[in-house]
Amino acid sequence: MSTATTTPSSDGPGPAGVPATDARAQPQTRLLGHEDLDDAAAVLARSFMVEPGSRAMFPDPELRRRYLELGGRIELDATLPYASVYGAELDGQLAGIAVWHPPNVKPRPFGAIARSRRELLAQAPALARGTPHVLSMLPPHARAGLRLVRSRNRAAKQASQGRAWYLAVLATDPDFQGRGVARALLDHVLDRCDADGLAAWLETTDPVNPPLYEHFGFRSVLHVEDAGWLPGFWVLRREPDRQKSSHAPNAPKSTL
Repeated sequence: MSTATTTPSSDGPGPAGVPATDARAQPQTRLLGHEDLDDAAAVLARSFMVEPGSRAMFPDPELRRRYLELGGRIELDATLPYASVYGAELDGQLAGIAVWHPPNVKPRPFGAIARSRRELLAQAPALARGTPHVLSMLPPHARAGLRLVRSRNRAAKQASQGRAWYLAVLATDPDFQGRGVARALLDHVLDRCDADGLAAWLETTDPVNPPLYEHFGFRSVLHVEDAGWLPGFWVLRREPDRQKSSHAPNAPKSTL
């Protein structure tokens, strides 16, 4: 996948914009492996079916699902070797995933694409049906798209300064909205960032998301209103909580 839109809003807004939770069992977070690839890709696709960019690019729901699952598999497969893909389980099922890129790591998709070649070939006829619509969207938004790419690259350089974790994907299965899945997945790595004194950053195209991420300490580095066919584009960065740093007196070292 290209720069993925993260979706804390999958948990649903609670009071003061905080993702809502209920009184049932709390999500259990764990590291995912290649044996979880199919389930994780399915969760990603289900979550992103309503994401504005995906809906604009692929109006046909079935075509959108196929693209999201295939793109999700490639992103996951490329990142899993870095032991930085986490899942949250509820009721014995994978309820959400978070794909993080560790500091100074840029997973390369070429190997993952090669490993997915059979599925790519199998899906090619269906995906080809969506090509005319995708191509038709490019000319009217060419100028805005070029400005967006330039602005995004500058903002990404600023947001990723130093050693910083990058949140590539955050997705909650719609069946588990409102049960604290996104919060659990965010806290799992953000607590580590605080302990190690590291920043975190992300990108999103959903206007619902920035206020929710701000609750977790993220601040906007870039907001582009004229983002082509997208409703907007944001780059956000979070500085570590120095009071929780392992470098602070008597603070425990992160064991994540």
